[in-house]
Order: sequence, then structure tokens, then C-alpha cells
Amino acid sequence: MMKHLLSTTCLILLLILPAVAQQIEPQIETPGVARSSVPIRLATVSETNYLNQLALKGFNLETQGLLIESLDGRTVYGELNSNVGFNPASVIKVATSFAALAKFGPEYHFETSFYTDGAINKKTRTLNGNLILQSSGDPVLSSLDVSRLVRDIVHAGITRVSGDLVVTGPFTYGMFYSSDRAIKGLTQALKRAGVRVGDTTTGGTPRGTKITSHISSSLRDILFYQNAHSVNTIAERLGDALGGPKAVERFLIKDLGVAPNDISISHSSGLDYNRITSRATVMLFRELVFWLNLNNMQPQDVLPVAGVDAGTLKRRFTGEEYRGAIIGKTGTLPATDGGVSTLAGIAYTRDHGPVIFAIFNTKGAVATYRKLQDSFLKGFIAESGGIPDVNASLHKLNN
Repeated sequence: MMKHLLSTTCLILLLILPAVAQQIEPQIETPGVARSSVPIRLATVSETNYLNQLALKGFNLETQGLLIESLDGRTVYGELNSNVGFNPASVIKVATSFAALAKFGPEYHFETSFYTDGAINKKTRTLNGNLILQSSGDPVLSSLDVSRLVRDIVHAGITRVSGDLVVTGPFTYGMFYSSDRAIKGLTQALKRAGVRVGDTTTGGTPRGTKITSHISSSLRDILFYQNAHSVNTIAERLGDALGGPKAVERFLIKDLGVAPNDISISHSSGLDYNRITSRATVMLFRELVFWLNLNNMQPQDVLPVAGVDAGTLKRRFTGEEYRGAIIGKTGTLPATDGGVSTLAGIAYTRDHGPVIFAIFNTKGAVATYRKLQDSFLKGFIAESGGIPDVNASLHKLNN
């Protein structure tokens, strides 16, 4: 199980000061945070109001999940069905993001390259060998990127390939969301450019001479865009690069210690029918926060700040008393499980410091659920003394 032992004081300081966190070196101590086996349950007015509002609007409380805890896990401020698996919708993108960070690292760049394993006859413009595409599964590779690569092949003096087109590694791009479709799209792009190839095969190890390549932006930048705008295609392709949805599920179980009964992932984007408990979701965010701090990063490096960053949280928590207080991920599936709306992440408070929350709502109107989520968190923040003054002022510097 992944356990990050950080000084509680330092960790909270880093989270309360998100705008300057990059300038502060994290302090790691042993034994570090010692979590109580039985958290303190602290009743809050905001939780009572939220549950009452759900009931008054006719929602079945059995179809709702909630857990809000202190960063160290010692205090519970709200709980409802936290051990029941609900559809997380796009919140599952956070699990996919964490698995990718752990496997590749935040500064990883995906590479898509063409190699030749034979000589090029400049007179006949023939490659006497195979044309090999090496792909590491770039989740944001576009049709324009592929077109440039194909042009580079022509500029290298190749219009005929005596051997085959060999594709190694996961490969998708543009609107071609599967490897089969992407390979067909590539062969058509080559044909349009006047490049004739033999058969198409897959697998093997890239070898020979590199003639052109495309390098993606950093993984951390890709993840931020994916999570801020909740882009399903990026998350699906990223999941493929990791080994599929079950690879993400195994990461949560084996590396984070999530109980197998608490998680089931069928799509790495959160589409369709996935399940996770609010308990496991809070664990996911807590471990992510610890991991980011150990790697000199902050939650806002891969997740949007509500009311500040463009995307699904841009128009939420926009008032001065709440703007910048929430960093997290939304989830929306209006036509699945009777209507799904989720919100999970970190809330900054003056009295309790940063807290981790997961709110799952199913079988109801998404718009209504969003209003209830926002009302609950605003009430909790106000009840907890508001947002830290330094946090609010620093977020203003980012405008």
C-alpha cells in the first residue's frame, strides 16, 4: 500500500498556500501523520441541512453518498452511505490521472515516431524495408500532428515502401478512438500523400533510423486540461496507454490499498457504469495530495480551481467568499443510473484547514443536485470560519 508520511503541519501549510506552494520545500518526517483508527465524528449544521434538502425534494437518501473528512482522516464532518458504491461519473478521471502520474511521472512526454529499417533509394524514392510507427499512446495526438508526420516521410524521400507498415504500441489520434481505426486512418493519410506501402502489421520493437517524431506536452499539462474540461477521449486514450480500465482499478487496489469491493472500473473516463465508494474516493484524493507534495506539486497542478480555472468548475463557487476555496473534479451522466452528478476534491477552510470530500448523487436531476452540492459546501465553509484569508488573497493574484 502506498503510504506517504508527511508532517501534518507542513502538508496543511502547503495546501493552504496553493499559489506559493511551489516555492516551499516539503518537509518529510518519520513517523509523520499517525491516523486514528476510529475518526472523531463531528456533526455539522451544513450536513443536516443538506440531508434535509435532499429529503424535502423527494430524493431517496439510499441513492446518495457523502463523506467529508479532515486531511489527516482523524475527523469526519459528514457521512452518508460512505461504504456503498455509486457511479462516480467523471470523478474516475482522477484515478486515471493518479495511475498515469505514478507510472509515467508528471514531466513525461508521449512520443510518436517513424523509423525505417532499410535504405532509402533517393532516385526511385523507395524505402527498401519496413516503415515503422512507434507510438507510446499519446492521448492528445491530433490529425494535424499525424499529417505533419506523413509530410515528413515524403520529405525524407519516401513515396514507396517495399516492406510493410509496422505499428508498435498503442496508437490513436484525432477522431480515431481505437487502434484499428487509427491505423486505417494512417494508411489512408499515407495514400493521400502518395506513399505506397505493403501490408500493415502490429507489434514488435521499433528499430532502425528515426526519420520524424512528435512529442506531446507534459503529462501534468495534459492531465490538467483533461480534468478541468472533463475530456472523455483523453481519459480513454490515457487508460489504454496504462493497460485499460482494469489497470487503473488494480492501481487503486494494489498501490493505494482501496478495498476490492469498493471499486469497479469499466471506463477510464467514467462513462457508463463504474462504481466507487465515497470512502475510497476520499482515500484516492488523500493519497494523491500526499503524492503530489512529495513530488513538489500541488492539487491545482492537475485539477481545476473552482470559480477560477476554465472548465466544468468555472461558474461554480464564484462569489468572493468562496472563489478559490474548492479544488476538485465534477462528474455528470444525465442519462445513466437515473441521472448522476458528483463532486469530489479539497475544500479550504479557516477553522479545519483543508478537508477532503466526495459527494455522490444518483437517480435525480443533475441541475438540482449541483445546486445542493454547492449549497452544502458553501454552508460547510461558512460554518468552518470561511476560507483562509491568505488563500483568498493569493488566488486573486492568479486572475
